[in-house]
Amino acid sequence: MAELDTDVYPTGVQIGDAEMASLPLTRHAFHGDWNYAVHPQPCPDIPAPRTPQKPAPEWEHALLSAPALTGMSRQQLSDLTDTLALDGDVKRGRPPRLAFPDQVLAAVLHLRVALAAEPLAVLFGSSRTAMHRTLLKIRRLLDAHAKSVPPATTHLLPSQPSMPESSP
Repeated sequence: MAELDTDVYPTGVQIGDAEMASLPLTRHAFHGDWNYAVHPQPCPDIPAPRTPQKPAPEWEHALLSAPALTGMSRQQLSDLTDTLALDGDVKRGRPPRLAFPDQVLAAVLHLRVALAAEPLAVLFGSSRTAMHRTLLKIRRLLDAHAKSVPPATTHLLPSQPSMPESSP
C-alpha cells in the first residue's frame, strides 16, 4: 500500500559507492544504470568505505599508451588530446574521475582494440558509469573535430595454432 510521505528530508546527501552496491536492485537489460527494480528486502550491513584507489602506476600508463595498442605514436596521441581539449577539457559540475588525457586514451583503446567500458573502468580506476559517459563524450568530440580512431586490423594475441588433421 502506498501513502503520501509529508516529512521534510535534507537535500544534498551523498550516497557512497559501497552503500549503492548494497541496495537490493535488479537491473533491467535496457540501460540498467537507469532502469532497475528495488526490492523490499533488508540490506546487509554496509561495509566500511574502501580507501580511494591509487592512480595507476606510471608503467601501466606507458603500457596502455603504447603505439602497438593505440595505433599512433605517443606524439600523435598527445596532439589528438590537445586538439580535443580545446572543447572537451571544460571544468563544469563535479570534477571528472579521470584527467582529460586519460579520458582520450581510454576512448582510443575502446575504439582501436574494442575494450569495453567495464575493463577500461578497472584499468583507469573509474566506475563503469563514469567510463560510459567518458567514452560518449570523447566520441562526440572526435566527431566534432572530424577525427577518427580506426579499429586495429591485427589481433593483439597470437592466433591459436591450428589442430593437425587426423589421419584416417
